[in-house]
Amino acid sequence: MRLNLRLKFGNITFFGMISKTQTLRGITSTANKKEHLHYIFWDLEDCTLNEAEQTLRKVQEEFLLSNIYITSDKDRSFRAWCFSQRKWLDYLHILLHTEYVDYGFWIWTVRRGEATLRISKKEKRDYQNLISVLEGYGKVDLPNKILVIKYDTGIEKRGRLITNYR
Repeated sequence: MRLNLRLKFGNITFFGMISKTQTLRGITSTANKKEHLHYIFWDLEDCTLNEAEQTLRKVQEEFLLSNIYITSDKDRSFRAWCFSQRKWLDYLHILLHTEYVDYGFWIWTVRRGEATLRISKKEKRDYQNLISVLEGYGKVDLPNKILVIKYDTGIEKRGRLITNYR
């Protein structure tokens, strides 16, 4: 269960959330901090595998990206990984040219200055499975090292609003 609190006192508004959370592990897109290079990661939502493959192939061809690995743990929900390295603004440009990018993924990527893709199992879901590989341009080796982080996220995406005004 998730509760969103919004209380207004004159011209001051307090907003808070109470939610059951889970700690997840993810990897970040940062490939080289000095040169501001990033791996290309996507979180695609509300699309079929065919639609995900089509939009990823489009940007793969447009930006000459290497292999793209698509994983999933839920119907109509995909994460995609490409280990080509691009400058930060080029990476954002690629995301903007990709359909079905999850809005939360986009916002947090821009806010943090790097993307994070989950690699651990979410509560009440199966493990992610590799379901498709889109052969790309040029051979890019998988990185020897990649930064793994832990982060907390709410289990429920939406909740009941409690407020003292309408």
